[in-house]
Amino acid sequence: MDSKFKNILERAMLVGVSLLLALYLADLLRLSKFYVGIAVLNVANLSGAKTRRQAYERTITTFCGGAIACMIAYSGFQENMFLYLLGLIIVCCFTEMIFKVPATVGCIAFTYIMLNIDPNRTPSNYLEERVLGTALGATMVALLISLYSKYLHKNNNKLEKYPQKEWKDHFKRAAIPGIAVILGVFLIDILNNHIDSRYVTKYTMYYCALASVVPFHVDLRELLKKTKERFLSTIFGGVIAFVFSLFSLNGNIWSSIGIVFVIVFIECVIGISGALGGVVFLFLMFNVTENLPPLVYYLDRVIGTGIGIILILTVVGLLKEGDVLIKKFKKW
Repeated sequence: MDSKFKNILERAMLVGVSLLLALYLADLLRLSKFYVGIAVLNVANLSGAKTRRQAYERTITTFCGGAIACMIAYSGFQENMFLYLLGLIIVCCFTEMIFKVPATVGCIAFTYIMLNIDPNRTPSNYLEERVLGTALGATMVALLISLYSKYLHKNNNKLEKYPQKEWKDHFKRAAIPGIAVILGVFLIDILNNHIDSRYVTKYTMYYCALASVVPFHVDLRELLKKTKERFLSTIFGGVIAFVFSLFSLNGNIWSSIGIVFVIVFIECVIGISGALGGVVFLFLMFNVTENLPPLVYYLDRVIGTGIGIILILTVVGLLKEGDVLIKKFKKW
């Protein structure tokens, strides 16, 4: 068996088993299965030490991003775009310079609250739901993989230190995607006046924001690669969920089996990361209702992701061109 396929299959199986156990615990504790699931999916790694570190990082950064958003929201400035941009910079600097953990997931939690994606859910309720779900899922997969790594896999890779950057790097990491998100909010407000409101919702705005914030990289070529992978993974994760829905394959067991299939198919056949495809799959398995049918969610996610990708590429491209012109002007 090819070693790459073996590693993908091995990790997928560990994710599936961890997810199954975590889902039953989520039922028992009445926690969000979706947030439990995405924590399991995104934390899992064949190295026990790396999984434990990623579990810690994901939980801490989720809390930090959500807590900062709650402070701004309860001060009366939710949906204020200037404070969204300023807050995003604070989240990046605070999590990466104080706690020394990646800020990406914190930016996601921050964005959800600040854009007021679900007005029926208070900021504190969302933060509690997301943090507890993340902690449960991350702890479960970290525990299982640590035991597996210790007694069977024996993978004791040394962890590299989280790279330290200057404050200006954290500023760029927040400010540039933040500008793209603000443009996205205005663009989607315009689309709302011309497209059926069932297909362009606040979630369209949210997925647009994620496509700008999550894959951000200052290097345009690397950003293009990440955004392409994000878009393809979104599409295939949704297609697989539709197949499961068509055959009424629901529940904890089928969700766990399905996530194994999603990871193996997207990473082996398509050749890209299956993480986002897994997130889309889990959302469709757990959150689809009569008010949010699969097609509406899928269109929301694909349209929003497409708009976000175009905007972040445009903003980074314009800034790169601006840097080139400034350098030429200085030489002149």
